[in-house]
Order: sequence, then C-alpha cells, then structure tokens
Amino acid sequence: MVEDPLDLESRRRLYELLARTPGLHLREIARQLAVDVRTADYHLRQLSKHGLATGIEEGGYVRFYPRTANGRGAEMVDARDKPLLAVLRRPVPLYVALVLLTQDAATHGELAGTADVSPSTLSYHLGRMERVEMLSRAGASYRLREPERIARILYAHRPTPDLIDRFLDLWEDFAL
Repeated sequence: MVEDPLDLESRRRLYELLARTPGLHLREIARQLAVDVRTADYHLRQLSKHGLATGIEEGGYVRFYPRTANGRGAEMVDARDKPLLAVLRRPVPLYVALVLLTQDAATHGELAGTADVSPSTLSYHLGRMERVEMLSRAGASYRLREPERIARILYAHRPTPDLIDRFLDLWEDFAL
C-alpha cells in the first residue's frame, strides 16, 4: 500500500503537470501525459481524495487545480483566478486576451477579422468572457476589465504549448 500518494511516479507526473499548468481538463491531462483517460481519471480521484487536487466544473468540462503537498492542501491558484484561468485555457479567449493586452481595445469586427473562427463562435466566447467579468464593453469596443490581473495570470500559469504555438506572435509580443 502506498503511504504518500505522490510515491507513484505516474501520479507524481500528473500532479507536476497540474502544478505547471493548472486548469486542464481530463482529456487534456491524459493527452499530455500520453495515458488512457481512465488512468488519468483514477489518479485525479486519488489526488483529490488526498487533498492534492480539486476539480471545478466549467462549461461542460471539469478543470483540475493542484493543492499544495505540504500537508495542509492549500490552493495553489487563487479561487478568484480560477474562472478566468479556465476561460483562458481555450484558444479563442486566449487569443482575444492577448490581442486586448497588446492593443487595449478592439471591436467584434476587428477580432473576427484576425481570429480564425466564425463571428458566431467569437460571439459565444466573448459572452463567456463577459460572464466571468474578464471583458467590458463600451459601445462596440471590448476591453479587458483588469489587464494587469490577466497578464499576471497568463505569466504565472502559461498556456499549454499547443495554444501558444497557435498564437506565437501575439504571445511573444505579450511576453516582452
């Protein structure tokens, strides 16, 4: 029997992935670790049982966040940042946030002209970003409500490489 849940290498790898990139959903965790979804699910349940991870339902996904392994299980991601981070784990909101961090404001038309999605898909994501109070709208222009906070979240919890690759030029502009 395992005393420390992190003694198992596969579980420790999963926990380390969560610590590096909190807010991932089950299938993304399984994909990044190259394990079966059922295996990832089992280890996530074990980490949750031992107070080392929490799952929060968001938009049809359960997103997982690490807790400290120091015995107290303190949250590693501020509870107020989790809804924002969950939205930023999706490509379209990440793109919108990066655009708005680099140019302050943009209209739906300007965002749709550069995003590789349909206007209705963009509208869906902008609505989600407004619901978590990430965006504000003044007339036709969208702005980030708290750009410094969004920048801090993105810097502290970098997007997964597949998302960064898609928007590499914007990410490099932001990272400077």
